[in-house]
Amino acid sequence: MIDLDNLIKSKYVAPFMVIGITGSVAVGKSTFAHDLADKLSQQNIKTTVISTDDFLMSNDELHERGLFDQKGFLQTYNLDLLEKVITRFRAGEKSLNIPVYTQELADIHPNETQIIELPNILIVEGVVALQLPPKHFDLKIYIDADLADIKEWYLSRTLEVTALAKDDPSSWRYDYAKMPIDEFTQLVMQVWENTNQKNLDQYILPTKSLADVIVHFDKQHRIFDIELK
Repeated sequence: MIDLDNLIKSKYVAPFMVIGITGSVAVGKSTFAHDLADKLSQQNIKTTVISTDDFLMSNDELHERGLFDQKGFLQTYNLDLLEKVITRFRAGEKSLNIPVYTQELADIHPNETQIIELPNILIVEGVVALQLPPKHFDLKIYIDADLADIKEWYLSRTLEVTALAKDDPSSWRYDYAKMPIDEFTQLVMQVWENTNQKNLDQYILPTKSLADVIVHFDKQHRIFDIELK
């Protein structure tokens, strides 16, 4: 199996490199990206991860544009801003403020931003990452897994985080946490079919052909193959 760390180091040309990581909702992009960043940082290659979620339009803007029901699709992101972040880092800017998406609000935080310091390697992860022009990336990675496994991970993750809100009336998940489990499971999978499956088919899967590397996960969320294209 390809040693991904060594592949990245062979492609890294100081002082700056950008890696794009994409794949389906719930496939494990964020965990993979942060694990990779930790490994590289331990080798004295400062690596920072940013999520494309932080570049979603706010819920207010989505409602104003009539796009709220399409949240998570390409047209609901401010990709111009994300492109500017990459471009400005390539130009040598030392730090940038970017928005913050918070799961607690399911929205861009209205009052907070995050400061990103110029790293050696910037990892951009998210469902729309490889929908940016390829020129922005020095390495493009697609995370792949069996669709049945992805749907199972999606359901498990949603049930788990929703259950945490059962005693928190301030949470937007509270009413869902009070639903009968069978009813809520059915609702979750309807959301998958109506939103996430369509997003995967129409927008995410087509970017697989653009990837330089495809990482395959098994049912236990372990890497069982790394394919170099």
